[in-house]
Amino acid sequence: MGSMSAKAGHGEAGRRVAGSLLRWVRRYTPYYVATALIVSAASFVPVGQAEALRRLFDAVYEGSVPQLRQAAAFYGAVFFGGLIVQVARIWLSQRLYNRSTLELQREVLRRMFRLDLRLLNRWHVGDQIQRIGDSAVAAQDGVNRQIPALIERLLSVILLFVYLTVQSWLLMAGAIAVALLMPLVSNLLAKPIYREQQRANEAQAAQDALLQDQMQGAETVRAFQLRERFNFRWREAVRRTFRHRLRGHLWTAASGISIFLGYWLGIAYIFIAGALLFADGAIEIGVIAAFVISYEHLVRPLSHLMNIWAAVQNALAHATRVFELADPTERIEKLPAETRMLPDEGDLVIEGVTFGYDPVQPVLRDLNLTVRRGTVTALVGPSGQGKSTLLKLIMGLYAPNAGRIMLGGVPIDGSTNADWRRRAAYVPQDIGLFDASVADNIRAGLTHLATEDLEEAARLARADGFIGKLPHGYETRLGERGQTLSGGERQRLAIARAYARNPEFLLLDEPTSALDGDNERLMQETLRSLMAGRTVIVAAHRLSTVRHADQIVVIDEGRVVETGTHDELMALGGRYAELVRVGTWADLDETHAPEEGIEP
Repeated sequence: MGSMSAKAGHGEAGRRVAGSLLRWVRRYTPYYVATALIVSAASFVPVGQAEALRRLFDAVYEGSVPQLRQAAAFYGAVFFGGLIVQVARIWLSQRLYNRSTLELQREVLRRMFRLDLRLLNRWHVGDQIQRIGDSAVAAQDGVNRQIPALIERLLSVILLFVYLTVQSWLLMAGAIAVALLMPLVSNLLAKPIYREQQRANEAQAAQDALLQDQMQGAETVRAFQLRERFNFRWREAVRRTFRHRLRGHLWTAASGISIFLGYWLGIAYIFIAGALLFADGAIEIGVIAAFVISYEHLVRPLSHLMNIWAAVQNALAHATRVFELADPTERIEKLPAETRMLPDEGDLVIEGVTFGYDPVQPVLRDLNLTVRRGTVTALVGPSGQGKSTLLKLIMGLYAPNAGRIMLGGVPIDGSTNADWRRRAAYVPQDIGLFDASVADNIRAGLTHLATEDLEEAARLARADGFIGKLPHGYETRLGERGQTLSGGERQRLAIARAYARNPEFLLLDEPTSALDGDNERLMQETLRSLMAGRTVIVAAHRLSTVRHADQIVVIDEGRVVETGTHDELMALGGRYAELVRVGTWADLDETHAPEEGIEP
């Protein structure tokens, strides 16, 4: 009973994926109409070849020169007609394949950027790349090449069946009985081929993910002597991939053997039965020739049906992986019917917000907070209590499980996110730099930013000094994730990026955590100028960063437990005062010493 249920579920999943793939390709309907016409024409070519060969053999056997000329002319027309059809099919197929594959990959990327980050983060980056690259290509290959080929072979079989039946139904009856064994074998082999391909894809994704981890974390791998461990796990993943691919190839080889045996069994029948019928005068010699050449065209489509069906199964397996990433409709950010603008006045209000990366384990619990426009709000508290998460929610990177975030009474949601992200700049702890030039990393999409403004942003962020020492200055490529820079240099570039956007709202997550004492004192002055006239929310553990804030918010266990100024909270003697006393804070402005204190 359980096995039947699993099979039914597998079949339903396959139909759902096929439906998603077909809905996607509807936009290319004109191409598919043209493909259908070419495929229909191509399916007549084997019948024409069989008829031409029959006429040639009959003309030679009868010794008729005029009949031989007519047969040769007919054969030439069939040959050149088939050649034209073949060229047209290849051109159209390649054009459709290239265009639709690129569009599918673009659509997957577009949806990924709208996908709930909690869901997206469940997949390894290597797995995501494999789905966008290999799986999207294989899925489109199934639709654009394999399915038209499948239809062409089916039409060819039907037309040949009719033609050969007209020539000799007795000879056809035995030949088709042998030929029809092949689709039965194909159906039996399709399921294990699909199963092994799906498992091979999953093993390949795991293999790529391990390799990427080892390459990206090269320093950690060496420092903790993890090379042998990684290599062992990678070898095991490679073995799993090879094992499933080998099994898939063995099942495919079994289908090839069945085709080979079926073909020669059918040819033997045609020669023996054809000779008997010719001896009785029931058929002409040309009919035997037509059957021999047509049987190859009959068996080849049937054999191709098996191979093509296996390729279609492979494409569906890849499409499953693509649409897992691109079509989780219940977790994708809905595009708004219209884009709304946020008001120019009003405070930022966080009302009853609850959120968790895992909904069962919320990080923020019924959190309420008001940030006055034009003020500086500092978020403090023990590590892991939700400060960084709150900044991400305010920026709109995640949507709350409950509650809402509003500006001037208007919710910041799908309809206002575009306007909000134009007004706000976010400097995270984990700086996201791209494998591009320094200038492009500062611009971050501001394509029309003048060079003077870009360099001014770098100067204000105190990044111009180290940029000037780079081999090509602002045109120096930074490598993957900016790994050619130190942590402090990456942080200054992120602050320069925020400067360049000239934001109304500034969200800072530990903006000086990667700087030493001297650079931090300079950066504190820079941040004060950056904060001037803006609404700022900063998560920090430096006393010099938070003590002059208009509002200090203490977050503990995902809730706001205290709010007030530094002096008010110290006088209160609560959680904030305890954190200050327990920590080894020192005010840089007064002691000129590096600070430590409340953890981020």
